[in-house]
Amino acid sequence: MTKLERGPFMAKNYTKNLIKQEFIKLLNKKSLHNITVTEIAKQCKIERKTFYYHYENLPQLVKEIFDEELEDVIEEFNETLSWEESFISATKFILENKKVVKHMYESDYKVELEKYIFSISGEIMRKYVRRVAKDTKAQEIDIKLIAFFYQCALSSSLIQWVATDMKTDPKLVTRRWGELMDGNILEALKRSENLEKLTQNFEIE
Repeated sequence: MTKLERGPFMAKNYTKNLIKQEFIKLLNKKSLHNITVTEIAKQCKIERKTFYYHYENLPQLVKEIFDEELEDVIEEFNETLSWEESFISATKFILENKKVVKHMYESDYKVELEKYIFSISGEIMRKYVRRVAKDTKAQEIDIKLIAFFYQCALSSSLIQWVATDMKTDPKLVTRRWGELMDGNILEALKRSENLEKLTQNFEIE
């Protein structure tokens, strides 16, 4: 990228980040259905048309926020951490923006939030289970099944936490699960070595 190209790119990136930051600030104060493009533009000190230059509508803005947070989870995954510490790290955005998350959950964007939670849970567990599986001869389908089981358990628990006013400490609960289930993933992978191969072909995502 040349200097001439970099200038407009950086300016565009700055404006988009500003829009996201101000949108999140507003979402910390009020429900999503009470936030308008006009209000976001006013907070950013930009015109409405500038907002629409970067985003078609609010749904596209929300989707980009979740997409970028998911990218951060993927990039920052640390293979030296336990699955529970990785999950706590991955849910940083949710834990630091409880009001934002609550307002999204109570809006038309509830499904997008649930997809995001399911995705980060999956990213963490797939990578962790595959790392542990390197020391075993576990069948590929069982590696996927184990990761999927934990993905469903973690995402469902976190969604339920959001739905019930976030009163408990998710970090404490997650670490407790880690202690209670310590070694279970490795043992399950080892059992896979002696199980008959599944004849049914199915995909798990």
